[in-house]
Order: sequence, then C-alpha cells, then structure tokens
Amino acid sequence: MRILFVRPRPSPLTIGLQHLMAVEPLELEVLAALAGPEDELLIVDMILEKKPLEHFLQGFAPHLFCVTGYITHIPVMAEYCRKAKVLFPGVKTLAGGVHVEKFPEDIDCPEVDFRIVRNATRAFPKLLEHLKYGATLPAGVLQPGEALRPDLLPPYDFYFPLPRRELTARYRQKYFYVLHDKVALMKTSFGCPYQCNFCFCRNITDGRYFARPMDEVLQELLSIREKEIYIVDDDFLLSPKRVAAFIEMLKAHKIRKRYLVYGRADFIIRYPELIREFRDVGLRTVIVGLESFSDRELHQYEKRTSRHINERAMEVLNRCGVDCYAAVITAPDWDAADFRKAGDKMLELGIRFVNLQPLTPLRGTGIEVPDEQLAIRRDDFARWDLAHVAIRPEKLSLREYYEQVLHLYERIVFNPWNMLRLAFRHPLRMQWKLAKGIRRVRRQYLKRIEEASVYAEDFIHTSNAVQ
Repeated sequence: MRILFVRPRPSPLTIGLQHLMAVEPLELEVLAALAGPEDELLIVDMILEKKPLEHFLQGFAPHLFCVTGYITHIPVMAEYCRKAKVLFPGVKTLAGGVHVEKFPEDIDCPEVDFRIVRNATRAFPKLLEHLKYGATLPAGVLQPGEALRPDLLPPYDFYFPLPRRELTARYRQKYFYVLHDKVALMKTSFGCPYQCNFCFCRNITDGRYFARPMDEVLQELLSIREKEIYIVDDDFLLSPKRVAAFIEMLKAHKIRKRYLVYGRADFIIRYPELIREFRDVGLRTVIVGLESFSDRELHQYEKRTSRHINERAMEVLNRCGVDCYAAVITAPDWDAADFRKAGDKMLELGIRFVNLQPLTPLRGTGIEVPDEQLAIRRDDFARWDLAHVAIRPEKLSLREYYEQVLHLYERIVFNPWNMLRLAFRHPLRMQWKLAKGIRRVRRQYLKRIEEASVYAEDFIHTSNAVQ
C-alpha cells in the first residue's frame, strides 16, 4: 500500500507562528513507524514545500492519504482530502490531530473517510489491516456521519514507537524553533496533571498523565542526529526525580546536546540546583507559562502560582544563564495602562522572548464565553490560533486591542538591551531568520488591525441574523 502523509500549510488567515518556528511533523513520523514493511511511504511537509499538493498526489498516487493538524487546519485538511479524491476517486483519506480527536464533527464530511479519535498509535495499524484484509474497523476510528461516543471508546493507551525520522531527511536542515536551529522533536510524556482552565492540553488526555520509561527515551535520543532537541511534553519539568534521572542519563552516556523544554515557574524556584545541573548538560531554554503578573488573574486562570513565583523563577533562569520563552495571556479587560504595566514588568524581569496570547476560550477548556461576547465565529477555524483576539475587549475597540498587542511585542523584541544580547549570543544566520519571521508576523498583525472593524461588524451582523 502506498501511504502519503501530509503536514498542512496553515491558512493565510492564521497568524503564522510558522514564520518563527517550523519543526518536524513528529506525529506523522510516528504513524509511519506503524506501517508494514511492504508499504511504500512518503511524508510531505507543505509548510516547507513550494510545489502544490497536487504535484505529490500525482507523483505518488497514494492508496491512503493521511493528514493531521490543529483546529486552525480544519478547513485546509478537508480541502486536502477533497483534492486527493478529485485526482484519485478510490483513495481513502484519514484526518487526525488533537482537535479532531475531541471534536471530530468539525471535519465530518464526505471527503474524509476516517477520523482517528482515540489511541492513534494503536488504531492506525488496525486501520491498515481493515483496508488491506477487510479486518474489523478498530474502535477509535469514525467514518462519515458517525458521531463521537466517548462511552464506546477504548481506554487510553500511550504506546509510542520510534519515529521514522529518515522520511523527513530532505527537510531536516530547515527545521528550527525561534533561535534553535536544525531542531529535532522528542515527546517523553503525555498529558499534564495541572488544571489551568485556559489550557487545551489537559483535555487531550482527559486529565491523565503518562511518562515514557527512561530507557525508551534514551533509545530515541541516541537515534537523533541533531544537536538541538525540543522536548514537546506539556510539562517536562514536573517530577524532580525524573528530571534528575534524565540528567544522570545524559552524563552516563556522555550525550552532548542542547535542550528546549516546557516548565512551570513553581518547579524552577523549588529546584534551582536541578536547573543549574540541567544547564550544565545542555539545557538552553525553558518555555514558561507565566500567563500573568497579577495574582487576581492567575487565580482566575487556576494557575496555582503567583506573581512572586513568576518573578523568582525569572531570577533563577537569569542567574543560571538559561533563556526563557515566556507565555503571557492578555485579558479582555486590559486597557492601555495594563499593556504598559505588563511591558514594564517583562523588561524589569529581563524577559527577552514572549508569546502574547489573548485569552482564548477554546472548546474543551474551562473558559466559557457566550457567543455574543466572541470576536471570532466558532466556525472560523483558521483564526482560533491563540494569536487572534477571540473575546471582545471590554475597554478598547478591537482595533485598539490589536494595536496594543503589537506595540507590546515591539517593546520587548526591539528593546535595545535585548537586541544587543541577541547580537552577541546567537549566530547571524539565526538573527536574520528571526528578523524575517518577526517582519512577516508583524505584517499579519497589521492586516488584522486593518480588518478589525469590518470583521467585527460582519460578525455582529451574522450573529444577529442567526438569532
């Protein structure tokens, strides 16, 4: 069987963080590892490809067409499946990803033959048996018209094979994450035990957490040629015992790589020595969900941290020489003074890289917002990217709010001290790539500012018509 795996290019409407990061399609490399030795496989990364999808469809003539993505990719994935069907009416199409698993109805259409909604690594090889030999369609796979029935789904199974990274060999030199060049991805755990109410991650595994055995992690790490490793666990800095075991494993096997991980501020201040030890064996950057510098907002988000914890965490990272990519939520009730205070605090704490996320009430999180308070239609999937303003601002117009977000980004990114440090610590090539990415994202924000009033009026008109 010829199986074509495709990572979709985002819609032009999506504010494109792919301009600042383009990492390997790990989920497709994992699925490819589950195919049979007799199968012919091709992974196509449309983020990096210049040729149209039709070129690869016609050249490969797949029997099975697989595409995965996030909520923002829903229209693109459906269109890709339609294109595959137009060229090859007999091809079977499969859509997956974390949003499809939870809300498969959003891509329930004739062009999509199968949707994986549970345990993809177990369901996929059984789906291949169904297509090849007529075996029973596995639980966790839906056909068109079938609704999700959680009570009929099998229990979670976190089996994770060694990814087929050689299938993306032609792309690997181009993968990067902000200032991490030629980066490879690893996933060593699934889920997160914390209950932050704005976060979709906890919903993916229904609050369950599972960590892969360290011998599996070692086997995979030794198989990766890249020196830069992005560990994409929802929270790698979770168990001090496990982090210590990871550090000892790196020392014992003399593994010399550089790491980018997710971690919480409270872990960082509890275990500063562990952060320092990790730095000594390659920790370079921690992505920290600081979320806010207001105790009131942190309490509202059920973050279980505080403003003081965030400040101390930044002190630890700065003292250890570990970069912080800070995630900060901008709340709907912010005014210009709140944006200014947030910028003042970030500069005071030495934050050099920030991802500003307007509070986004994704379905499946604990943030419930009536439709009349939304600034984006629920079915406008491409804009649910955690960068668009999703909730109508309370004290600013939509245009003014976007302007404040963009201005705050520019205050941090173009701060003279931050730019000076960037110039001395990172290769010129990566500085240039970052500058180009920032320029492209800035243009997208300016476009959102231009269309803000028109989109808002159209949204109100459409909502009133529906009512």
